Formats: sequence, structure tokens, C-alpha cells
Amino acid sequence: MTTENLQSDTLPIFPFTAIVGQEEMKLSLQLNVIDPKIGGVIIMGDRGTGKSTTIRAIADLLPEIEIVKDDPFNSHLTDPELMSVDVLNLLKENTVLEKDFIKIPMVDLPLGATEDRVCGTIDIEKALTEGVKAFEPGLLAKRTVVFYM
Repeated sequence: MTTENLQSDTLPIFPFTAIVGQEEMKLSLQLNVIDPKIGGVIIMGDRGTGKSTTIRAIADLLPEIEIVKDDPFNSHLTDPELMSVDVLNLLKENTVLEKDFIKIPMVDLPLGATEDRVCGTIDIEKALTEGVKAFEPGLLAKRTVVFYM
């Protein structure tokens, strides 16, 4: 393990309960954690208002999620609503899927992100090198709760 990895794993996260103010933002994040079908929360504000700190704090509170191992979409192992088409097809073929547990990913959505980076696009590299159509998932394609700009 390198020193950089050690530092990133041990950096303290500001506690969610210690954040003062920003009640609407905290409530919206809590509601989105309770019911992810809400579809997310867009948080905007001036620099220094605690957006990133609040999001990191709530992400740190969340439990690990069960995913299908090596699935690029972080599909759920048993809930069809949270599965990719590939995983659903594997289940229909009665394939045994390996599971894994991961911390819920926190995705940084850059201000200048293009549509293909956010939503996904055709994997040009695979098309040119292997001659097959493949989808390259965007930032929003993965099963996650927390996005921030």
C-alpha cells in the first residue's frame, strides 16, 4: 500500500450531525437515502457553503451495498429493478453470480461534463479494435446515491 492510498483511507470525514445550517440540503439528502427512487438531489451554492463536506459526511454514514461482482453498473444481486440488462440475462440463464460489497460510490459530476460522459456512449475503442458494438456507461449509469458538482 502506498503512502497516498494510506492517507486517502485514513482521512477523517466531518460528521454529518455536526454540520450546522443547510437544513434543506441535509433533508433532501436524507430523503434521497431513504428512497433512492426520488432520483437524486442537485446541490448548488457558492464556494465554501459546505456542499462537498455534507455529501462526504452522509456518504460515510451509508452502509456497504451488495453488488454483482465485476459488473460495471453495480447491479443488485436480487432486485431486478436495480440490475443491468446483462445481469438480468445471466439470471434468466440460471448463471450463478458472485456477490461483492462496496461502499456506496460518491461521484464527482464536473461542471463541464459532456452528455456522453454523464449518460454514456458507444465504446469507440471496442468498435474499432474488436468490431463489436458496446456501451460505455457514463457517470450516472452506476448504482450510486451521491453525486455532486
